[in-house]
Amino acid sequence: MNKKHPVVIYGASGYTGRLIAEFLREYGISFIAAGRNRAKLEEAIATVPGIIDAQYEIVEVEHTVEALAELFSGRRVVCNTVGPFIRKASIVIEA
Repeated sequence: MNKKHPVVIYGASGYTGRLIAEFLREYGISFIAAGRNRAKLEEAIATVPGIIDAQYEIVEVEHTVEALAELFSGRRVVCNTVGPFIRKASIVIEA
């Protein structure tokens, strides 16, 4: 996995994740679109306006502390949009 992308959008296949991807693309910020299902990620990111001009990578990742910690290592920003937050956020926070 390439370490050149400073931002991770975890949960990029959802509505909020797609909005974040669009914003990052608009400002020329490279990112990783991450989530638990690669096919859903690819389908969702393909709907982002202008995505062809963006620098990004799609990463399927398990929702475990270990896998997420490895993904987040060396990044500057993590945008967590995986919900429901009451059940899923603690693992992301620990990672």
